[in-house]
Amino acid sequence: MAIVDEFLISISGFLRTKDALQLQLYLRVEPPLPDTFLQLAQELKTSYRDSDVLDRHITKLIPENDNDEADEGNAWPGFLAFMKEYLEFWRDVNFDDLLETHSQLSALVNACITALSNSTYGVVMLPTTIQLSANLAKLAMMLDKRPDLMRRLRKVADEGENRKTLVEGTAESIQRAFTMCLTERTANKNKPEGKKAGIYSFANMVLKLLFQCRKTRLANQLFTNISQHSPPLALYPASQRVTYLYYLGRFLFANNHFYRAQLCLQSAYDQCHAKCINQRRNILIYLIAANMILGRFPSRAFMSRRESAGILEKFAPISKAIRRGDIVAFKKALGPESGNEQWFFRKGILLPLLSRCEVLVWRSLCRQVFLLTYQFPSEPSSRKAPTLDIQDLIAAVQFSQKVLEGWQKPVDPAAGRTHINSMFMKTPDLLPPQQGPKKLSAEQGIIFGNKMPNLLEMEAIVASLVQQGLLHGFISHTQGKFAIIGAKQRGGPLNAGFPAVWEVLKARAEKEGKEAEVPGWVKTERKGFTGGVINLSGARPVGSG
Repeated sequence: MAIVDEFLISISGFLRTKDALQLQLYLRVEPPLPDTFLQLAQELKTSYRDSDVLDRHITKLIPENDNDEADEGNAWPGFLAFMKEYLEFWRDVNFDDLLETHSQLSALVNACITALSNSTYGVVMLPTTIQLSANLAKLAMMLDKRPDLMRRLRKVADEGENRKTLVEGTAESIQRAFTMCLTERTANKNKPEGKKAGIYSFANMVLKLLFQCRKTRLANQLFTNISQHSPPLALYPASQRVTYLYYLGRFLFANNHFYRAQLCLQSAYDQCHAKCINQRRNILIYLIAANMILGRFPSRAFMSRRESAGILEKFAPISKAIRRGDIVAFKKALGPESGNEQWFFRKGILLPLLSRCEVLVWRSLCRQVFLLTYQFPSEPSSRKAPTLDIQDLIAAVQFSQKVLEGWQKPVDPAAGRTHINSMFMKTPDLLPPQQGPKKLSAEQGIIFGNKMPNLLEMEAIVASLVQQGLLHGFISHTQGKFAIIGAKQRGGPLNAGFPAVWEVLKARAEKEGKEAEVPGWVKTERKGFTGGVINLSGARPVGSG
């Protein structure tokens, strides 16, 4: 019996028995494959160059179901069209021409999704559609890393009307299957039955492609649709849960929803198998970044974990600078001097760390200056509020600014006999560089460029920290001081005036309901669900007030 005939008869038998897994095994395209597929391709090239002849032969060996009451194992028009596309793919494919292979595979996947859309019989195509879509996504990702081929493709695209990138177009094709599975009506809306079992397989492919082509904003609608129609995520396999929560966490991180991002990333990390080192490593990068912005820093216990090797070393100088309130060290830890700037940038965490963690540096600097300058009252019963002199804070910032500009401390024989606190009671005594102060760029300057901060600017910074809840007290403009409220009731000025950043932001998130409701993460079954979700574009970022 000819290879083509044997192949089509086997496919017809799998349809009759509704054996979806055997269909998936037979309908493969990604090398390496058994020699049978090579023999099938050779016979198609030899005997079925005419597509009409091939079409009639398929219809002969896989009869179409024209009667709704007939045997449900028979084929339907969409499946026959897919089989023709599949055999033509093997007849014409040249794996050495990757761009043409992608075009042919795209057509095959679209035909497969059309076959999947049949409301009665289409579910048997679900494993095959997932398999072929994964092959297409993998090829698109590989092509995206080949600039020589992408230049050729862009040249062709510029001559036409289609301006979408290859990866974006692939994501759009696979999203058809995702939408089809998501909106399928089943008897139990809270169970992944039928095509709904494929929701997160397709969603993860689409998300991976959108992140690859940096079109993450297009994922907003996908997450909204999942919130409205998906069964609980916990009902799906662990691999799908982990991947989905990883991309949802990254999406929320990119949109400045850091508290929700760490919830998703922490859950993904906890559910990821300990042997999946690369996956846990990828999750950990964004989990550490999100937690650091929220005021939580990685502990030494993480150093012994295999997935953290080489990662914590990059974050450690940042956390150290934040704890010490050292603005100079903070700028260097995220600047080119550290050697990690490009790594942070490629991961998409450089700008969030720079902008969000700088607030924490200012808080720590205020705390350090307070520790150095505050004199505890001799009488415990004193009702005088503990204060931080903003002029002392200005002196500390000016010192940091001059260090950045290259100023140096003069040689002073008596320096060893002066009290350490005295440096915060006057303007820093530094000598300018012989070549003149360095001209700082916007990224190098603390926030003032090349000019020294004044009282008004420092008051504005302290007021901002108070408004965000990172300092507890009020500013006396006439006295030029920050006064701490409730020192006796809260166990001292440090506990009262400088609340833990994580506790402040966590309490705010809980108050706003961010812990219970994460858009895109379906945690519980729907009871009287009306389809309402939180709009991601309208939510305020953590720390915005």
